[in-house]
Amino acid sequence: MQWQEPVLIRIAIVTATSIEFHAVARALQFPHPVSHHGYRALTSNGNGLNILLIQSGIGPDKARLGVQLLLADASWDVMISTGFAGDLDANPIGSVLIGHEVFWDLTTTPHSPSPSPRILCHADWVKTALSINWRGQGSLHTGSVVSVDRVLTHSVDKHRLKSSTGAIGVDMESAAIGEVAQEHELPFLIVRTISDGVNEDLPVDFNLFLQPSGWVSGIMRIMLTPRSWKGFLDLYRHSKQASLQLTRFFEGFFSAVSIMPTSPNHLSIKS
Repeated sequence: MQWQEPVLIRIAIVTATSIEFHAVARALQFPHPVSHHGYRALTSNGNGLNILLIQSGIGPDKARLGVQLLLADASWDVMISTGFAGDLDANPIGSVLIGHEVFWDLTTTPHSPSPSPRILCHADWVKTALSINWRGQGSLHTGSVVSVDRVLTHSVDKHRLKSSTGAIGVDMESAAIGEVAQEHELPFLIVRTISDGVNEDLPVDFNLFLQPSGWVSGIMRIMLTPRSWKGFLDLYRHSKQASLQLTRFFEGFFSAVSIMPTSPNHLSIKS
């Protein structure tokens, strides 16, 4: 029997915020900080996996630029958009969503450069994600994810989005990341955990903080609105729960991918 050299599976993972970045980092084996165009980044090599994790920043423009720079340096077997999402389907806080497609909500993002109204996630990677040995709470959920270019502060906006799109979760980065992956004919996967419920208003309009000049007014609004403090405490608890679930998912995911057959044809992972 002819010996075949093991195939290294190359996984690029993009998060927006620090708490999301650290949630995935906890699942990496022997992570090492690396320089990546000024972005916070970690690399992990072992068990047949070459993983690069970066923190792009919040919003579609930052995510798009981060992925474009990432793809300029190396080739990958899959690009994963991960982090938190707003719930649109009455799932509990901490639920893990595996997207099978993503699209823009054109009512809030009317000038999307998307070449296609819907960006499909790679079916084999979705199947792998849904079949992992899951140690977290509840079952894994799959469905459509919708992306917007602003934080949805009010429950009524999430209900409207659910009614108009049928999506199970909303985020700000996945469609932009998916667009770049699609342009490069690169397999794409979405993994998101629920950090705020569909019936939950956020304690403050976080869109204030997306612009550097908005930080002062945002902090002042928080300080002058004591009734929002409980909402911040609840959001902190929800974020911690969502972070833990994200770590548990990727522990199972990396373990499952590392023991998959090493033949690319058998894997059927590349498009």
